[in-house]
Amino acid sequence: MSRTIPAFMQILLALLLCLALPARASIDAPSHIYYGSATLFGVPAPANTVVEARFPGSGEVVARYVIGSSSHMGNSYRIDVPMDQVEPRVAGRARPGDPLNIYLGGQLAAEVPGGVGAVGATTRLDLDPQNTGTGPAIRIEDGSINEGQGGITNLDLDVSLNTSAGQEVKVLLETRNGTANGGASCTAGVDFLQISNRLLVIPAGTTSATVRVQICGDTAVEPDEQFTVELLSTVGNFGVFERSTATVTIQDDDNVPTLEVADVRAGEPPVGTSVARFVARLSRSHTRTVSLQYATQGASAQPGSDFVAASGTLSFDPGETVKTIDVGILPDAAVEPDETFRLQLSNPVSVVLARAFATATIVDPAHDPALVQEDAQTGAMLPDLAQPSAIVLSPDGLHAYAASDSRNAVVHFQRNPASGALSPVSSYTTATAGFQQAKLKGLQDIRISADGAFLYVAALRDNAVTVLSRDVATGALGFVHSVAQGGTVSGLEEVVRLALSPDGAQLYALGRKSNAIVTLSRDPATGQLAFVRAQNKDAPGLLRLIRPSGIVLSSDGAQVYVTARDGNAVIVLDRNASAGDPDFGKLTVKASYVDGLAGISGIRGAFGLALSPNGQQLYVAAGTDHSVVRFDRGTGGSLVQRQVWKHGDPGLHGLRGAHSVVVAPNGKEVFVTGAEDDSLTVFDRATGGAQAGSLSVHRTLFKGDGGLNHLSIPGQMAASGDDRYLYVTASGGDGAIITYRRLSLDQLFRDGFETPPAN
Repeated sequence: MSRTIPAFMQILLALLLCLALPARASIDAPSHIYYGSATLFGVPAPANTVVEARFPGSGEVVARYVIGSSSHMGNSYRIDVPMDQVEPRVAGRARPGDPLNIYLGGQLAAEVPGGVGAVGATTRLDLDPQNTGTGPAIRIEDGSINEGQGGITNLDLDVSLNTSAGQEVKVLLETRNGTANGGASCTAGVDFLQISNRLLVIPAGTTSATVRVQICGDTAVEPDEQFTVELLSTVGNFGVFERSTATVTIQDDDNVPTLEVADVRAGEPPVGTSVARFVARLSRSHTRTVSLQYATQGASAQPGSDFVAASGTLSFDPGETVKTIDVGILPDAAVEPDETFRLQLSNPVSVVLARAFATATIVDPAHDPALVQEDAQTGAMLPDLAQPSAIVLSPDGLHAYAASDSRNAVVHFQRNPASGALSPVSSYTTATAGFQQAKLKGLQDIRISADGAFLYVAALRDNAVTVLSRDVATGALGFVHSVAQGGTVSGLEEVVRLALSPDGAQLYALGRKSNAIVTLSRDPATGQLAFVRAQNKDAPGLLRLIRPSGIVLSSDGAQVYVTARDGNAVIVLDRNASAGDPDFGKLTVKASYVDGLAGISGIRGAFGLALSPNGQQLYVAAGTDHSVVRFDRGTGGSLVQRQVWKHGDPGLHGLRGAHSVVVAPNGKEVFVTGAEDDSLTVFDRATGGAQAGSLSVHRTLFKGDGGLNHLSIPGQMAASGDDRYLYVTASGGDGAIITYRRLSLDQLFRDGFETPPAN
C-alpha cells in the first residue's frame, strides 16, 4: 500500500486546520475606573444603594456597584467600566469617548463629561443627582385633609429647596387623577379642583413655598381617596427634582369620631412641678389612625413663669379612644387668684374636633381656700381601714366610726373636738370576741341612733343589716344581731344604704341587687330590728327604682327621698308618721322625677342626696352627668327642679363621677365628692333672700394639692355639728379618712375690722 497522501487530501487537511484556528488572537483591554463620593442631594447615599453605568439611549447597564459592599470604600463608590479597542466591538464594552451616564439609586447622578476616559485610566467623579442640573434640589411633600361636609377646603403642600438660590426658582406643576377625580368646579363626582400647568415661584434667597390644592366636600360616606400633584419641569432648567410627586389623601369625615379634650384644673405646687393632665376622648374608636396637633397658649397664666410650654402631635391608633397630654405647672411664691391658659387643637386627621381648645385653670391653694387638711388616718397606718366606705360621728362629737368595705371592719376613733383629730381606738371584725356571728362582709354604710346607743351597718356581701350596741361613755361596741336576706326577709340583696327615721321607730334600707327599699321596725330600747316589708321596682310607682343608691328622710319624717342610679331618677315616698296608726312607718309612692321627662335634667346616674337643714332644698349628686342638682321642696314634699351645676361649667373643674353630697349643719356650704377625678368641691350656699338655696362655686380640692395624695376615690362624708370640720372617706390607694378644717367661720374677719382668733 502506498504511503503517499493524494494532493486533494492535502488540500482538505489544510482547510480543516485553518477552520480550527481563531481568526485573530486578542487580549481584554483594562477597564476605566470611576470613583468618588456618592450623595443624594447632599446626603451620603445609604448602604445598599445601587450605582450603575449605562449607555444613553439604549439604557444598557455596563457596570454596577452596591454602596457598602466593599468595606474599604465606605460610603464612596468604585465602578469598573469594561473597555474594548479592536474590531469588531464586543457588546457590553465601552470605548474611549463613548457617552456614559451614571445612576445612583435609580436617579441620574452624572453625565460623564467628554465621554468615557482612556483604557486603564481612573477618573474621580463625585455623584449626586443635583450635579446633573443647575440650581438647588426641589422636593414636594405629601398631604392629607378631611374632606369637609360641603364647599371647598384648602390644603397647602410644602415645596422646599435644599439650599437657597440667588435667583427665583420657577416650577410648572399639575394635578393628576387617582381614586379621586378632579374637575373645573365642585360638581357631582368631582373630589378636587384640577390644576393644569400652574407656575410656582420660590423667591430668590428663600427655601420654601406652598402649593394650594382645593378639596370638594360632600356628605357621602366613602373610602379615603387619593390624587397626585406632579412637578413637571423648571423654567430655564434651573433646579433639579429630588421628589417630584406628592400624594394627596382625601380623608372621608362623614363617618369619623368626634374628639373632645376636657378642661382641667391643676393645683399650683409649693415646690417642684405639678401636672395639668388634659384628657382627650374619642366618641368611638376608628379603624385608622386619628391624629391632631396641640400647643399651649398663654392667657392670665404665662409659659415659663406659670407653666411649661408644650406642643406636639397626639395620635390614636385603631381601637384607642383615650389619650392624655401632660403640661407641667410651675411653683410661684406669690399668693394669687386662679390663672388660666389654653391648649389649642389643630390639623385634625380622621376626626372632628368638638371644639378647638381646652382650658386649664391653675389654682393657688393658698388663695381663698375653703378647707384645710388637718389630718388623715390611712390604711397604711391601720390595715382595717383599707377601702373605707362610710363614716359617722357620735352625737356628742367625741367619737367617730368608719366602715371598711374590703376589711369587713368597723373602726372606732376617739375624736378631739378642738382639733378635729381622730385617734384610733379599736377595730371590730368577725374575729373580735363576741362578733363571730356578726354579718360584716362588704360594709357600705353606717348610721348611729339619735341617743348614740346603737350603730347600724349595711353589709353588701352578707345581704344584711347588722345592729351594734354602743357604750355612750366609752364608745365601745357590742354585737346585737343581724337581719339578713332569706326566709321571710326580702329586698336586702346587696344592701348599700341605710336611713333612720327621725322618731327612731324605723330603719330603711336599700337593696341594690333587689332594686328595693326595705322597711325595718326598730326597738329604741334594745336597738333590734324586725323586717316589715320590701317594696321593689315591680311595685306600683317604683318602675324607676333600678340600682337604688341614696336615701334621706325629711326632718319631720313625712317623706323619704331615694335616688336610683340606673333609673336616672329621684323617687319621693310619703311616710306614715302617725305612731298609733297600724301602718306607722309605711311608705307610699308620691312621685318619680326622671331625667329627660317633664323638664328634669342632670340626674343621670343619680347617687348621693342631702336635704338642707331647713328642709327647703334637696341636693342630688349625679355620677353620669357629673353634676349637682338643686330641687326645692314644695307642699307635701314634692320637688321642683331649680338649678343644675355640671363639670365644665365656669369654675367647676371637679364633680366627675359626682358621688356623695353633704350640706353643712349651718347650711352655708355644700360639699360634693368626685370619685372619677379625685375631687372635693365646696359650694357656698345662700341661706336667705330670693336666692336662698342657690349655690356658687367656692373651691375644688384635688388629690395632690399641696403634695397631699390621700384624696383618692373620695366617697361618703360627715360634717361635725359645730361646723368646724369635715371628714371624707377615700377608698383609693391605701384608703384614708381625711380631716378637713372648714374656713367658713373666718369669713367674718375678711373685712379687716377684726383679727381672727388663734386656732
